[in-house]
Amino acid sequence: MTRRLLLAFALIAAVTVGALTGQALTSGAPDRPFWAKIRYGAGVNDGDYLFDSVADITPGAADSGAFKAAEALIQGTIEDIEPGIAFASDDAESTVTVVPYDSEDAAMRYASLVVRVDAVLAGELGRGYTDGRIRLQIEHPATVTLAELKDSIGTAGTGLMYVHNLAERQALVGRPITDPTLLAYAGTVHVPIGEGLFVAESVGSPVIAPLMDPARAGDLLGYAAVPEDEVGVIDEPATTATCDDDGICPTPTKTTKPTDWATSVPLTEDEEPTAPSPTAAPVTEPTDAPTLADLRATLLAAACAEGTATDPTAC
Repeated sequence: MTRRLLLAFALIAAVTVGALTGQALTSGAPDRPFWAKIRYGAGVNDGDYLFDSVADITPGAADSGAFKAAEALIQGTIEDIEPGIAFASDDAESTVTVVPYDSEDAAMRYASLVVRVDAVLAGELGRGYTDGRIRLQIEHPATVTLAELKDSIGTAGTGLMYVHNLAERQALVGRPITDPTLLAYAGTVHVPIGEGLFVAESVGSPVIAPLMDPARAGDLLGYAAVPEDEVGVIDEPATTATCDDDGICPTPTKTTKPTDWATSVPLTEDEEPTAPSPTAAPVTEPTDAPTLADLRATLLAAACAEGTATDPTAC
C-alpha cells in the first residue's frame, strides 16, 4: 500500500513521520500553478496499489482485496483552500497528536480544498456535503505556504473526483474514529480515494492526475505518460570514442539540454553559458491525455456498469 493511501485510509492509525519533523514551510515560486506547488515536496508513491482500474474505485464496485470503492464520483470546481488539520508525532508515541495548523511542532499538515460540486455522477455524498460544497483533504507539502497556495487557487481547475467522507470511510474500513476532536474534523472533510483526482487546469486542457504518479495515471486512463523524471530530458546521441595506441580514450563532450539551465548551479561572474544546440529535439510532453469531457464519458461508463450512475439517461 502506498504511503499516501495509508494516510488517507488510516489517518488516525499510528504512523511514523519523524523523518518529516523539523521541516519548515518555505517560500515557493509565486508564478507556479497550483498543482505544481502541491506536487513539489509532497509524498510520493512508494508501494503497490490495491486496485487495478478506475472500475475498482467506482462507487458500487465490489471490494478489490483490501480495497473498497469510493462513496461518490463527482465533478467539481476548486474554489478555495483552507487550513485543515495538523499532527505532531514522536517515535515513542502510539497515537498522533493534533496541534495548531501553523505550529512549529506540526510534523504533518493537511489542507482542505473547497470544492463546488457541479454534479454527483455516481453514488451519493454523505456527511460534510453542505451548501453544494465539500472540503477535500490533501497533504500540505512543507515547501510552500498556505498563502502561496491560496494565491494560485485560480489555476486549480475543475476535476472528476472519487471521494468519501473521512469519518464514514474510517468506519467502513473497520477503524472508526472515537476521539471527539478528530471525529468532529473527520465529519467535515472528504478524502480522495485511490488518488482518484483528475483535473483540467483550464477549459479544454488535457487532464492531469496531480496526486498520482504520471505513469500510473497513464495506465489507468489509457494513454502513454512521460515519467516526471524524464519530462524535459532529451536523449543524447551515442558517442563512439576513439582510443589512442596507449589505450587512453578522450572523454565524450556532453551535449547541453534545455533542462540544464533550470537545474545547474548559478554561474560565477567569470563564467559564460554555453548555448544549447539549435538542433536539440523539443521537450517531450504527454500529448494524448484525455480532456475532461472525454474522461467524464469513460468514468460514467464504469458507473453505468456498476448501476450507480445518478443519471440513468447518461447510460
